[in-house]
Amino acid sequence: MINNQAAKNTSQSTKMAKHLLKHPIPIIRVGRLENNNAGFSRLLVIWGITLIAVLLCLGVTLLLIERSKQAVMPVAPPLLPTAANPSDTPPEPQEVNLFLLDTTTLTLVPIKIERRLHRELRPRLSQVVSALIQETPPNFRNTIPRGTELNEVYIDSQQTAYLDFSSHLSDGHIGGTTAEFLTVTAILKTVFDAFPDDIKQVQILIDGEEVKTIAGHLNLSQPLRLPQ
Repeated sequence: MINNQAAKNTSQSTKMAKHLLKHPIPIIRVGRLENNNAGFSRLLVIWGITLIAVLLCLGVTLLLIERSKQAVMPVAPPLLPTAANPSDTPPEPQEVNLFLLDTTTLTLVPIKIERRLHRELRPRLSQVVSALIQETPPNFRNTIPRGTELNEVYIDSQQTAYLDFSSHLSDGHIGGTTAEFLTVTAILKTVFDAFPDDIKQVQILIDGEEVKTIAGHLNLSQPLRLPQ
């Protein structure tokens, strides 16, 4: 009986072996499965980071658009007028007589020049006296020492013109009665010729102070007029 049982078991084992040969049990490769899971996890992380970056960019773009809507656009400046104001147009050139020394006759003679003179009296007076200081045409001599400057001019209610010269008017003067007389006369004739109705007398100042004389010969302590 034991032999029969052993034979039976042997027969069953043989059948099982044949079945296994026909239908092998699948082998599960654990290493490849783990690699697949790691790659999938890494892909999920990349997708997540990309999605977050896209959302952040979208949020910043929407914020900038909203702020641009709220920004106040600057108002454009008004257009400049096509034509200048007529009152700003420069005046026409006018002739002015400057009294200079003729080196041939040794007398003061009027020399005509053209200037665009200011409409107001005070700056116009400054222009005329400054021209007298600066101009020295050929064959003529300026009786005012070279380097003299006009500091300022004033005109009071009595039509007295105060001409404030730099100290070089006296410091640079050649001296002598005749030379001093010609210097003062050239100033007076130039002023009175240009402003016959606006200025009645002239007071010569040096650096803002009244002076008794330029070169020690003529009394300049009082306003001067041309002799009639």
